[in-house]
Amino acid sequence: MARWIRSLAASLLTLGMALGAAAQAQPALPMAAISVPSTPDASGQITIRGQALAALSHVTVRFAHAQAAPIDMVVQTSAGGSFALKFQPPLAGAYAVTVFDAKGQPLGQGRFSLIR
Repeated sequence: MARWIRSLAASLLTLGMALGAAAQAQPALPMAAISVPSTPDASGQITIRGQALAALSHVTVRFAHAQAAPIDMVVQTSAGGSFALKFQPPLAGAYAVTVFDAKGQPLGQGRFSLIR
């Protein structure tokens, strides 16, 4: 009986190791990709883009300027998990952009400057 228990224990150990290796081989979920251009386009607008996000979810894009209160804009992602948000900066200078998911967790960030 002791031999049978050792054999069972060895089999379970082998199975556990195989399952652990299989779990490690699973591909990771894609990371959210947030794109913030460094300068506005010719019309003075900046377009913030996001990809690899939860489909049909709301994200908040925060624009922070040292001389003004932060501006939060909420946008819904597409069925493919992407968004594009155009923003007309009200003041010249440097802006920090942070994108948050619906739970308030940061997804990405960037900076841009507007010179007038």
